[in-house]
Amino acid sequence: MTPDNEYRLGRRPYYLDHEESFAAVAAVVAVVLLSGLCYVLVVRFHFRPAQLVELSLYVLGAIGAVCTIIWYSLTLRKRREENWPHPPLFIAQSKDRTAVKSASEQNAIVLGYDVHGKPWLWPDATRIMQAVVCGATGSGKTTLLRNIITQDLFRTWGPPEKPRRMPMLIVDGKADSEYLAALLPAIEAAGRMHQLRVLNPSRPDISVRYNPFFADEGLYQEHANFVFESFDLKQDFFHGHQATYLNDLVRVLTYTGQRFNIYDVMVMALDQQVLKEQIGIARARLQTLEGVSNQRRLNLEMSVKMLQKSFEDRERVTKIQGLLNELMTFLDDELSIITGAYDEMLSLDEVIDQELILFVSLNTNKNSKAVTALGRMLLQNMQLMIGRRYENPVQGPREDRPMVSVILDEFAPFAYSNFAQILQTARGTNTAFLFSLQAIPQLLNVGRGFRDDVSSAPNTNMILRTKDEETAQYFLKASARVRQKRRTLAVRRRGVFQERYETTGAGSETDIKDTRAQDEHIKNLPVGQMEILMADNRQGTLHSHLHVRVPHNYAFPGLVPRIYPALHSVHAQREGANLRFKDPEVVRRRGSPWLKRGRASWS
Repeated sequence: MTPDNEYRLGRRPYYLDHEESFAAVAAVVAVVLLSGLCYVLVVRFHFRPAQLVELSLYVLGAIGAVCTIIWYSLTLRKRREENWPHPPLFIAQSKDRTAVKSASEQNAIVLGYDVHGKPWLWPDATRIMQAVVCGATGSGKTTLLRNIITQDLFRTWGPPEKPRRMPMLIVDGKADSEYLAALLPAIEAAGRMHQLRVLNPSRPDISVRYNPFFADEGLYQEHANFVFESFDLKQDFFHGHQATYLNDLVRVLTYTGQRFNIYDVMVMALDQQVLKEQIGIARARLQTLEGVSNQRRLNLEMSVKMLQKSFEDRERVTKIQGLLNELMTFLDDELSIITGAYDEMLSLDEVIDQELILFVSLNTNKNSKAVTALGRMLLQNMQLMIGRRYENPVQGPREDRPMVSVILDEFAPFAYSNFAQILQTARGTNTAFLFSLQAIPQLLNVGRGFRDDVSSAPNTNMILRTKDEETAQYFLKASARVRQKRRTLAVRRRGVFQERYETTGAGSETDIKDTRAQDEHIKNLPVGQMEILMADNRQGTLHSHLHVRVPHNYAFPGLVPRIYPALHSVHAQREGANLRFKDPEVVRRRGSPWLKRGRASWS
């Protein structure tokens, strides 16, 4: 290879002799200057040798101390950054409180502290551009999420005389009871216990009621669509037929003017006599309503015609078998209390408008299919809500409107293919999403495109200790490759009986590109430490190593925080449809296994 090619490829000859020659010249100059100074002191100022030695020691000591202080000050930051692993960082409580208060005044929160003890602020302007957190179990993700939630609890917007609080939606895919228990004292300290709502399918005694078919403002079709899509029946041959069938049932029930639940839908699907009665009620009510367009009347008649024709099909039950089986899973004794309500139901719009805190705990180890479907329903309902708010933005100054915080912890089992679209509109509704998961490959359960969308869209990427190679490579590539210099020295072997090597004084200097984050650091991060990539409007993408801020632990001796509201009734008879089987043949078979297990064999 010619020297020109070597230079073009970034390789430049490097000779150690040049550095050694410079050091020798500097030493000779220093000796000459010191000799001249000694001559002046002895000849001109008549210093005795003892005095000269004493003065020299004083001067050398002072010079050494000054040089040491200067060297220590200039290299302190670099040595802290290069020190690995980074030792635990102690932050005084007074300093921490001051940092949190200052961050709140700047519309930001404190994620943690860098290796120099400087607080790292996460501004709301960056936060609404979404974030993703990756880390293995036990790496400190829960502490990070608690830190974010605790600071959000105390934040306010608007004028001091009428402050507004942050609406929060927290989805816990692990159903960790200690997670909620650790947040209760902070919620109590923030004075927001009355705003807390819990949705836990395993604890109906403390859960709010959520009926997925309950819709406001004529959105019944959208609710029927996301209820069906949450069942993930795409592999079913009659997928399209089942979706249309459910939409027709929901349209008829909606036009009756009564609230309905999953049980009512199943009764309508199985009992032809009940279906006829509800069709008559819907038609009669539609005639009395004013302002109903002719197209809506035609749509109802088309749905009625399709339902009536379906009962003439001998294979009707076989075609809707998959839909019925999925609906049957929601008739679990505990889950049906929550999803089968007619009154006092909580909608996601109320969470935003009333500035509530909704904590959703989903345990997929119990009634897995129904709980997974419920999680998808909630996410799709949230996507529908954000889409409507994006089309009809709220009027008023944005600085007076609180940001909406959505934290999804271990949400991968509840993800669906269209969910990534929410990231494009969430910013316009002042909604900040934070996705927390153990590894990026978990998103492949939905699809590779979904994984790419969720992992590339967020402007803030945080990673704690992980062993997953794909997750580590994802963060390394996101950190970008920067130009660096690599210097190599030539060596030669010496010795006969004992091998040893010595430098020849020649070598090369090469321009290389390496990622700002290091693979060995990511996979060996201590507990409670993380690396972050955060977009900044002025400085581009910032990269840093942070010690996660540990939130303050609140304690109230003798006071046990209570979760409200507690359920005392299942549903109000006057508000809902309360459909029951009336066909004699269906009533006769009510005790058969398909009504108990949800696996039907209607024939």
